[in-house]
Amino acid sequence: MSQVAEHPIKEAGIDPYEIGWYIESADEETYGPVSRKTLGQWLEDGTITPNTLVRHCTQPETRPLADQAELRDQLPFDQAKGSVGDRLEDVWPRKTRERLALAEGSAPCARHNRPATLVCVRCHAPYCDKCRMKPFKKAFFQCRRCQSSNYNRRIVALILDTTLIVYVPLIVAFVVLTASGVEPRTAGVVINLVQLLGVLLLFFRDALFGGASLGKRAMGLRVVRSADGVSPLSYGQGFVRWLSQLIPFFNLYDVIVPYRDPLLRRVGDRWAKTRVVDSPKKLAKARADVARRLLKKGTQPPREVGMTTEQMARLV
Repeated sequence: MSQVAEHPIKEAGIDPYEIGWYIESADEETYGPVSRKTLGQWLEDGTITPNTLVRHCTQPETRPLADQAELRDQLPFDQAKGSVGDRLEDVWPRKTRERLALAEGSAPCARHNRPATLVCVRCHAPYCDKCRMKPFKKAFFQCRRCQSSNYNRRIVALILDTTLIVYVPLIVAFVVLTASGVEPRTAGVVINLVQLLGVLLLFFRDALFGGASLGKRAMGLRVVRSADGVSPLSYGQGFVRWLSQLIPFFNLYDVIVPYRDPLLRRVGDRWAKTRVVDSPKKLAKARADVARRLLKKGTQPPREVGMTTEQMARLV
């Protein structure tokens, strides 16, 4: 008997807005995540007010509590106490277990047998604290699995592109020149020219192939302009985004930046105003995998939630 049959599917799907809320306090600190239930309790006892700024983990900007459509009909605004300020600094617990109690809802984590606390913008999976990106002081839009997936695929794509564009032509040129009996001096000049051409192509490879080099296409990635989140990068942007890789030592730092950045940007991406995002096919595959996992748990997958890939690519 399948797991789906063992766990009857609930009629109501997961409400992604039941969990994953961040609060911007009057003391300029950000608290969260917390559940919608916690927001309701704090609203009743005056810890927060309808004017308190909040943001769901799949939303780019904070808005007043009363202006959030996902909360407007769910919270007891008529019982709210106070009109300005908040007391979050006084009530925010110091212990991790107590913070988790404020964040957990009824939705299960897609990958662990634990209650979820956040929702991933990329795969739409509700996920628990174990799947959360660290450091916790940063509010990441994606779960650890998706953040790692993007980073690892970018590294593999770079290795593939470098091999295909630079090293393979060099090896072919060397073999052909050696077999042809060309004198060493001439062969050296030709190999240097091939190497120079390969490096130039490496800089412009994404623009040359319509926003996705051969390596990126193989990894389900594409480079878009942050201006609209859709258009492929230009040749100028393709050159600028790789200038950071020419700076000794700084290029090593630049390589690891995307893993720690909530928007998955290298320094070169910031300079060129570009973003590396999933291809539609890769994105659909990731979300289908999450849907299967949740169905096996007997739960309907969440509906479309939060930002689209294009909207996230436009964030600064």
